[in-house]
Amino acid sequence: MARVFWALVCILAGAMFCLQMSEVLQRFFSYPKKITVEVVPTPVPFPSISICNMRNMDVFVLNTLNRMFLEDDKPYNHINASDNTFINEYMKLVAKYAPLFWTYQESHAKVFQEVFSRTTFSANIAHDIIAANAGVQLEGFVVNCHYAGHRCNNSRDFRHFFDPYYFNCYTYEAPDPSEIDDSLSEGIENGWSAILLSGSGMLDQNDEIRMLPGLHEWRSAVSASEGVRVVIHPPNTTPYPFTEGFDVPPGFSASFGIHPRRNFRVGQPHGNCSNNNPFGDGSERYRLMACQKMCVQHYIINGCGCTDVGLPMLPKYKDIIRCRNDDQFPDECMFNATQKCLDILLAMHTRITCSREIKSRLTKNTTALQDCQCHPPCDEVAYDVSYSLSKWPAAGYEGDAAYFDVFGIEQFTMRFNKSNTLGKFDMFQDYFKIENRAESMKDFARLNVYIADSNVLKTTESPDYTQNQLVSDIGGQLGLWVGISIITLTEVLELLVDVFRFVTSGKYRRIPRACRDDYSVSVAGMTSEQQQQQQQQYGGYSSGMAWAEIDVLRYGESKL
Repeated sequence: MARVFWALVCILAGAMFCLQMSEVLQRFFSYPKKITVEVVPTPVPFPSISICNMRNMDVFVLNTLNRMFLEDDKPYNHINASDNTFINEYMKLVAKYAPLFWTYQESHAKVFQEVFSRTTFSANIAHDIIAANAGVQLEGFVVNCHYAGHRCNNSRDFRHFFDPYYFNCYTYEAPDPSEIDDSLSEGIENGWSAILLSGSGMLDQNDEIRMLPGLHEWRSAVSASEGVRVVIHPPNTTPYPFTEGFDVPPGFSASFGIHPRRNFRVGQPHGNCSNNNPFGDGSERYRLMACQKMCVQHYIINGCGCTDVGLPMLPKYKDIIRCRNDDQFPDECMFNATQKCLDILLAMHTRITCSREIKSRLTKNTTALQDCQCHPPCDEVAYDVSYSLSKWPAAGYEGDAAYFDVFGIEQFTMRFNKSNTLGKFDMFQDYFKIENRAESMKDFARLNVYIADSNVLKTTESPDYTQNQLVSDIGGQLGLWVGISIITLTEVLELLVDVFRFVTSGKYRRIPRACRDDYSVSVAGMTSEQQQQQQQQYGGYSSGMAWAEIDVLRYGESKL
């Protein structure tokens, strides 16, 4: 009965040990992680600030185009008629579509709405031509700028980048803290402040409804808007103004309070994080948004055979045509709307539609984006932004003080008193007259970007179940259910080593059957005293024991 009881105890203990061990191993190989959130005074860099004028082209260029079309609405008559390189290229591009538009606009209205867009023109005119001859220039965009009470160095602190929708955009990079005399701290007075010319009050007003081809983006949520597009992002990263950011209308002062965050993520096998863009060249800090946009571009290239001008270019696909490229149009399309010209236009629209459908599909199917191995950064600096607006400049004396700052202290209009910008200088002089100061100041906006809280919200991921915890749990289960400890395992190991050494020593020999029989017969015929002496001689073993249990060394030496 006792044997049955202990057998049941052993079986149940072994079963419980196996059950608990399976749970322990299952938890370990699930690689759990824990998240620690704390507020610490960890230093983080001041964010980069990217700004774009929502009126993507220089107001003087826009007025020039408008007046040229008022004089003659046939674009091919204006080719090479201007000393502005962009205007000549623009007229060549519009001339390709004009006969088709006049002939097929009613039957293919959606096609022309899709093709006549900003992004189409930025895809077919060289970016350096647009940036130098049509885009908003820094000197006419940023009136003044201060950082931590110090005047900005525009040539050093601002970096130009081209956006296919907004054209010329500029990124402000804060100087190194060692270059600033005053210690930076939270508060609007220690941040970045700038006055920008963002309105369109100087644009010509036509008596009838007129639209310049390619300046309106069909189905765009930001088309026909004016103001400043502001993106606040980590330093040494590419901003995407059409995807992220804030709109600041002219005639207002916008304040952006920055709350910095620092995220430390754990990598494989406990989590997915990365510091390298699988599609990039490693020239800039890794950002999840950049990787995802490159991933979408990769799918568009494979699915449509072209690249989307609104997405980052992939280094190994630089020779692939853009989906909005119109190089296939022959010169005859400028004068006649032939079927060949229409077919080329429809093929271009098919590529654009293909690109749009793939972007829409990937937005809904996040699994496809995961295949691109775009993971969150392992070490990420992020900025939470609070945004507020106030009317600016104020009426009365306060408004006159702002007017004096712009045109008295900064001498804004005098920047264009140069031989190549005399036309713009005359336009500014006429519009920004003192008697028109209340109305003209509505075209300006002021931006304030500052650290609202110098404490950083630090989020750290770490393994929740380590190897040390696994070993500890295994030892606990062995001791609880099986009664095995390190000492017990050491004793068993020592026994196995002794047995192995004995077996391999060469002294172990198999006992012949005749010797075993002789030993059994001789023992059986002895008296009890003789058997006791015999057992003492051969190690205390009786004849009833198995031959393998006898001290074979002594028995073999005495019998053989």
